[in-house]
Amino acid sequence: MPLCGLGLHVFRASAKIPRSMDMTTYKVVGSVSDWQTWCETAKPETAAACDWVELRVDALPAEVTPEQLLAGPRPACPVLLTVRHESEGGCRSMSEAERVAVAKKLLPLAAAIDWETARLAEAQELVTAARAAGVVVIASNHDFEKTPDLATLRRREALARSLGADVVKFAFRLHTAEDMMVGVELLRTATGPMAVMGMGALGAVSRLLYVQHGSCLIYGYLGGTPTAPGQWAASLCKTALASTVVPL
Repeated sequence: MPLCGLGLHVFRASAKIPRSMDMTTYKVVGSVSDWQTWCETAKPETAAACDWVELRVDALPAEVTPEQLLAGPRPACPVLLTVRHESEGGCRSMSEAERVAVAKKLLPLAAAIDWETARLAEAQELVTAARAAGVVVIASNHDFEKTPDLATLRRREALARSLGADVVKFAFRLHTAEDMMVGVELLRTATGPMAVMGMGALGAVSRLLYVQHGSCLIYGYLGGTPTAPGQWAASLCKTALASTVVPL
């Protein structure tokens, strides 16, 4: 559905997306990678800065247990749970069994969960549990060195959807303006809800551009620490988008 002559389009929520999680408009995700910031997300200011809070469990101290997180303060907006694998930017070395076990324990906290497409086949038990709990499954793909070619990205999208992803997310490093347009074309031909973001020097501007072309998530950070190259503060993302995108 085009908006404002900008070529922006969005996907109507499919039957796979829980009704409580509307994916027809973009969400600003505030990423949290330290314990102090997480404890502060219960404050009302958090809801003003972002629509979802991403909890990067892998970035928290290893001694913080799922039980502590479940018993602690709840953020002022829905939680996107991420236990990132170290090969795709994770901060802690964990076995796959440990990652799945931690994620399953924390599902009661989550409105959405992010898992790497490359490891989604091994985590079908988690996907099933997430679906049963009404949690959105985001399949993510990261390339910190380059922008993959369009055919590779489309194959990854197809694989992710075949493995149960509700939303497919791509983050890749941009070196040129031509690289940035790969993400635009990927969004144009997406077969369902998709989030695309660039990393590196062109990362910040690409994130705004991709929302204009239908990316359903834009990530910023809460606290003082970005969780990816090219990331803005979540509040800055929200302010910038409010002046460039007309909501449905």
